[in-house]
Amino acid sequence: MSNYLNIDIPTFIAYLDTGFFYDKDPYVNTKRVPVEVFSFTSIPQRCAMFSIMTEYGSQHARVPIHYLRTDEEGGTNYPLDWVQLWDSMSYYASCSINSYTKNRAANIFLKDKTLHKAKYLFTIDWCFGPQYEYGYGEMAAGHKCGHFFEGEGGQYFMQPNNRVLWMDGGSWIQKKFDKKPDWKVFGKEFSCEHTGSRWVSDSSEELYFYDFKEQE
Repeated sequence: MSNYLNIDIPTFIAYLDTGFFYDKDPYVNTKRVPVEVFSFTSIPQRCAMFSIMTEYGSQHARVPIHYLRTDEEGGTNYPLDWVQLWDSMSYYASCSINSYTKNRAANIFLKDKTLHKAKYLFTIDWCFGPQYEYGYGEMAAGHKCGHFFEGEGGQYFMQPNNRVLWMDGGSWIQKKFDKKPDWKVFGKEFSCEHTGSRWVSDSSEELYFYDFKEQE
């Protein structure tokens, strides 16, 4: 089920750049404090934001993704538009941990065409909402889900499918691209009822194995 605005996520421990407390931009050398991250806030045209709890018992909402770090100090210093490519697409979203990719490693394609290794944590996906007329939550070619990763350099990432190359410790993923794929984004939308609208069911639709007849 999708939730409106605030979505429960798997709780994880991170470090918060204290620039957040003083309305300052995050910086790699700013002091950090440990926090528990427990909720995701989804607002269209805004980056991923989170609710956190400090050790002092103070709770803070709508912390942008680039203020959170995996370590107490150091690490990479990628800007916001590198760690997250696309803003939230709707007020309505869901969070899931895909068991197939749980804890799996992946390579993220960054804007400078380098790869950054990361570990999968969970996925945010968006759907229909009041802003549908101008949003992308259910558009085949425009929709993007957000896979949330813990990067090896200490930053968190939220990336769509077409910026992630998954790695597998087992036997399935074992090939490499010999060149960059020329694939296109799939932009078709299908409805089985619309496609089959020339067919109608008989009056016994509530029964098993009811018949269909084609309209003339």
